[in-house]
Amino acid sequence: MDGKAIEAAAAAQLVRAVRTVRERHPDHTVYGAMFHEFYGDGSTIAWPMVTVGTEESLAGVVAEYADRHGESDDLVASLRWSGPDLEHGFDPDDDDQALADVLQAEAGPGFERWGRLYERFLRCFPRAAKAARKQLLADGVVTEDFIAIADDEGGELIPLSLTKTQVLAHFPEYDAAEQERGRLSALPVDERVAELLPEAVAPRYQGPLIGEHEQLLVACGVAAVPALVRVVRGEVFGNGDVTAARLLAEINVDDADAVSALDELMRRRKRPVNSRAWAASALARLGRSDLIIARVAELPVEVVTRGIGDPFRSFRDRGAHRLLDYAPLEQVLREHPDLEDAFEEELEPGVGYCAVTAEEIPIAEAALDSPWLVVRTHAQHVLGDARQG
Repeated sequence: MDGKAIEAAAAAQLVRAVRTVRERHPDHTVYGAMFHEFYGDGSTIAWPMVTVGTEESLAGVVAEYADRHGESDDLVASLRWSGPDLEHGFDPDDDDQALADVLQAEAGPGFERWGRLYERFLRCFPRAAKAARKQLLADGVVTEDFIAIADDEGGELIPLSLTKTQVLAHFPEYDAAEQERGRLSALPVDERVAELLPEAVAPRYQGPLIGEHEQLLVACGVAAVPALVRVVRGEVFGNGDVTAARLLAEINVDDADAVSALDELMRRRKRPVNSRAWAASALARLGRSDLIIARVAELPVEVVTRGIGDPFRSFRDRGAHRLLDYAPLEQVLREHPDLEDAFEEELEPGVGYCAVTAEEIPIAEAALDSPWLVVRTHAQHVLGDARQG
């Protein structure tokens, strides 16, 4: 991947856009410009568009929104960096998209390699934003108050586009998030778990760390296990058992209480099938597929297939995981051949397979000789992705 070429093309794109707005509206105050509408799905990489913000065009958009939806205290702030809502937008030209097409061709069909290249592609745009701002300032097109950003869906590129002072001035929410991470990391781990648990398993979507609580809790490791076990048992946050089971699988430590709680949830007939299936999935990822296999006859088919099948799907790659092992799946198929169709549907190509490590490649290669089609198919696909990567 030619990162320098991508950065240069992106910087030129943003500079052209700002110059165009300045020429068309010489009396406007240009406050910023942004890359946005990033898109990549594994088979397509779309070059982003650029929107230029002026105080005058922003005022017009705010007035229009207020007429339609009513006044709001944060309307100006919410629209100031909303590229799709602002007036001066510029699509990429054919040369820009051609660079993205070359990268897509280079990435090939393996999603793991594609993901790495796409992440590198995204990281070019904050650097391009900085380079473009520097050029525009040097040419006298904008003033020091002007900033340029790359605005991806998750907002991860915005802080990378700016200095710390600019982040604090224009996007204080990112500074608030960093302060909150620092505060939590300074707490004793038991206190940290107690604070993270409610938003992780029963989120109210409040505060500066929306969407981060689960992984921060997983990062607490074994210290988080007792709290998650209580959730699985229904002692606290009664509807959080699905998330708690999944997080126990991601932490993935041997813990007798965790296994016992998950086994009880899997067998609890009054709980929704989805909760029971996630409990089975966690048991399988913790290396306790035997508890599922022992109760195949009494469990719903969905609980069995999702439980036994989960270590072979992409969810396995979140957090810690154990070595690939086809033995539990083959045992179920051998003892319950009537479930073969259900497993083939559960693990059909396209559902999202796990990414195998170098250590697991010989395991998958051996599985190519399995008597079961579903095992051979899975092994063939994960090996293909690994070799492509």
